[in-house]
Amino acid sequence: MKGKHLLAVLFTALCLMMLTACGGTEKASTKEAKADTPAEENKDVIKIKVGHISPDGQAYAIGFEEYANAVEEATDGQVEFEIFGNGSLGGERELLEGIQLGTLDMSLITTGVVTNFVPEVTVIEFPFLFRDLDHAYKTLDGEVGQELLDKMSEAGFKGIAFWENGQRHLANSQHPIKTPDDLNGLKMRTIESELLLDTYSALGTNATPMAFPEVYSGLQQGVIDGSDFSTGVYWSTNVYEQSKYFSEVGLYYASATLVINEELLDSMPEDVQKVILDLGKEYAQKQRQISQDLETEQKQNLLDNGVEIINEEDLDIEAFREKVQPVYEKHAERYGSYIERIQSVE
Repeated sequence: MKGKHLLAVLFTALCLMMLTACGGTEKASTKEAKADTPAEENKDVIKIKVGHISPDGQAYAIGFEEYANAVEEATDGQVEFEIFGNGSLGGERELLEGIQLGTLDMSLITTGVVTNFVPEVTVIEFPFLFRDLDHAYKTLDGEVGQELLDKMSEAGFKGIAFWENGQRHLANSQHPIKTPDDLNGLKMRTIESELLLDTYSALGTNATPMAFPEVYSGLQQGVIDGSDFSTGVYWSTNVYEQSKYFSEVGLYYASATLVINEELLDSMPEDVQKVILDLGKEYAQKQRQISQDLETEQKQNLLDNGVEIINEEDLDIEAFREKVQPVYEKHAERYGSYIERIQSVE
């Protein structure tokens, strides 16, 4: 019996030694597997939550989708975007406040809204400031534009690049507008911007501040007679149904700023930051082209839906320019140096 007992003890000890050896081998294999894993797979995925107001199929939405895909590809999937469009996360002021607070990571914000946080940006919305689109692009992509983008850091967000909203034209429900005199007495909606209120007053209208979501019903109920819109916004939001006269005045050029929470950006690896910033500027060019390409189709859609479009060649643009000179005089002290620099851009 003693011999059998001794054999049992030896057998148990041998099993324990084998199990221990197997465990050590498993751990070594795990370490080797980790060592063989590509470095990229061990990097933390950076998820960026984005909100914007553009409906699907419009320039903001299409441009940002292409930008997001390019960033994800350039970072080998280290960056992933979660995009909420069509105003599903709120209006633009709410979105920008969310970026300041860090509850939202990134957005594309109409410059008129940005001016409430960075007053200097107001200068690029002076009436008839730019000679043409090329002048606008050279300004926004040049020294003045970068200086304005840099100032956004003081407000708690990083301005990456100026994308496009579009030239703002005049739509109304009463009659065609060909000269400034045709605006006399019209109730024209604008955002709460001192510059735009002054502009509309100089043109002889009753300037009426109003939030954009109220514009359609405001036109429908006669609270306002019209407003300024880019061709894309005029078509995509259906306001043309309540304002059948559309004059291609080009009252001012409306940009859209690509912005990101600066603290989030600074927390990213430098190579990822570079991709986000560089592609943000590159896709400004691409999104502008998307915007311009869409306008041709949108203009035809408007004509097909009974809108009377008064083309630029049928307008007295010089008369409009003369009418708004008091606006430049009033704001010369604050914005004069910027205006001179912009006007000298070639």
